Amino acid sequence: MKELREAASRDALLIKKLIQRETALYLEVSDLRQTDKETKRLLFEKPQETLSVHVKVLSLRNEVIDLQEKAEESQAKMARLEKRATQHEVRLGQLEGEFVRKDELFNQTKEELTNDVTDSYAIGFEDAMAQVVCAHPEVDLSQTDLSKKIVDGQLVNAKE
Repeated sequence: MKELREAASRDALLIKKLIQRETALYLEVSDLRQTDKETKRLLFEKPQETLSVHVKVLSLRNEVIDLQEKAEESQAKMARLEKRATQHEVRLGQLEGEFVRKDELFNQTKEELTNDVTDSYAIGFEDAMAQVVCAHPEVDLSQTDLSKKIVDGQLVNAKE
């Protein structure tokens, strides 16, 4: 995407230069036409000079035509690049939307798995407690809880 924008910038700069050159050439052609009129008046006095001016006018006209063709080509290329950039932006938007959907699905799945693990842990704890009561009915388990841990041989709240 960056390369397309850089290419577009270079093409835009080239088009600007071509347009400036074309404008300068149009002014020069206008001046040459005026000179051409004067030259025709002096045709019989200075034939070699007249021929030289005509050659220059023709050369400049050809240069203007070439520059116009290059400007048109650059404008067409710029249009193609802008179209491609727009297509890439649309695709990027689609990918961003897909990423958001997948991220939401991931977070939902993560939450479900966390809940499943928590539930499994609680069920396992309750099952272990039931097994202890079954094997040793005389044992008092009223102080045991999922939120407690053993520290220095004592049951304490896990958050302490």
